[in-house]
Amino acid sequence: MKKFITVLCLFFALSIFLVACGSGEEKSNSEADTQEDVNVSTTDETDEAENKQDEDAAQEEDQSALPEGVPADLPFPAEADLQVQSYDTAGHKQYVVGFSFSEEIDEVYKKFKEYADSNGYNIITEDNENYGFESMKESDAGPTTLGVTFSDMGSVKTGTVSFAIPLE
Repeated sequence: MKKFITVLCLFFALSIFLVACGSGEEKSNSEADTQEDVNVSTTDETDEAENKQDEDAAQEEDQSALPEGVPADLPFPAEADLQVQSYDTAGHKQYVVGFSFSEEIDEVYKKFKEYADSNGYNIITEDNENYGFESMKESDAGPTTLGVTFSDMGSVKTGTVSFAIPLE
């Protein structure tokens, strides 16, 4: 079991590294099919009322547009533009959600840590200095994992949340 947990943690660390080091190259059709843009914004400056309605609709879509396996109550910042990628690996369905935000990084990290604690996840590894943790909880179908990493690059704060559920 320890080897499985170690392999799982290494897998999440590698996937977070790969997401963070993504290239600017154009994606192939198969890669583009697995990526979903969650937040939709419009730039029509002639009709402000229509823009407001579109923004409200986009905010409502955020929660419903997350894939079925990702909990809708994850505490993503309100203004976050979520980029969701999904993978089938090692008997698990993994979702990696990348986003940028403007809130204080300490507060967003604290919300995700509280979410993990209140939803039965055991934190396996934690790096408070670099705002990241890996956690896991057992279920009848197998272990479910939640990994969180945040970074502050001065003018931009980014977050990556990886969530893996066992395939049935």
